[in-house]
Amino acid sequence: MLTNMRSGPATIVLAFVLWGITPLFYQYLSGGDLAQILIYRVVWSLPLLLLARLLLRHRTPIRDLWRDRRSFFCCMLAGLLMIISWSSFIYALTRHQVLDASLGYFINPLFVITLGCLFLRERLSAFQKAAVFLGACGLAFQILSLGHLPLLPLMMGFSFALYGLVRKFIRYDVLTSITLETLWALPVVAIIFCVSGAGSSFSPDAPHLLYILTAPVTVIPLILFAIALNKTSLVVTGLAQYIEPTLQFVIAIVIFGEQINYPELICFGAVWLGLMLCVSESFVAHRRLHSHAS
Repeated sequence: MLTNMRSGPATIVLAFVLWGITPLFYQYLSGGDLAQILIYRVVWSLPLLLLARLLLRHRTPIRDLWRDRRSFFCCMLAGLLMIISWSSFIYALTRHQVLDASLGYFINPLFVITLGCLFLRERLSAFQKAAVFLGACGLAFQILSLGHLPLLPLMMGFSFALYGLVRKFIRYDVLTSITLETLWALPVVAIIFCVSGAGSSFSPDAPHLLYILTAPVTVIPLILFAIALNKTSLVVTGLAQYIEPTLQFVIAIVIFGEQINYPELICFGAVWLGLMLCVSESFVAHRRLHSHAS
């Protein structure tokens, strides 16, 4: 048990590090057709997920899937939200907009807090209210300065927050639910693939192997995250999730040479300050809990 608790945080950190360096892989698919990348990602993810699910000891039996109809249909909705989240993320990475991807995942926790308050009747602490307010002010400043909405980061952050909200109502084990979500996503992605015309001229710019590798690049950190989730405290998990957008931000600036303008910097700064408040509050609550327990 002690070994599991020690390996849990390391594994979950590894998962977020792998997600954070994903832009380094997608640079080789720069300018690639979004529909083609999506169809490869979904089709080749399914066998990997099914194999991982078979290796999982405590999994939801197939015969029990339809008995829990709410979870079944929530997986359908989660699959649709997954497509929106994946599409916006892939578009950002293949169109040299890694900063937008970073901002999208930085503002995601603020959307999560707001949705939890609106739909799950969770109460916001003073620090959480301040974090949401600062994030809103940062976005408002960027909108007023640039004259347009940062649509891509907002789509990424909000769709992933909605995805997390829907998952709250799914009672299957993590790998079963993700496999079912991906299965639901398959016909939708196939329709997008056909309607977009990608199927009529299916000649990817990059080698087919790179398109196939989008599946393990997606699934491996997801499996690591699922394995480590129950062995890691919520505080560690909450802190570790900021590794991904931080790495993406550094990669965008240092490696890809993306330029950050003044309004974007103000927006990032406001979001970072709000997240620091939430992190500080989590630390204080965690220390109090442990002091009472001892």
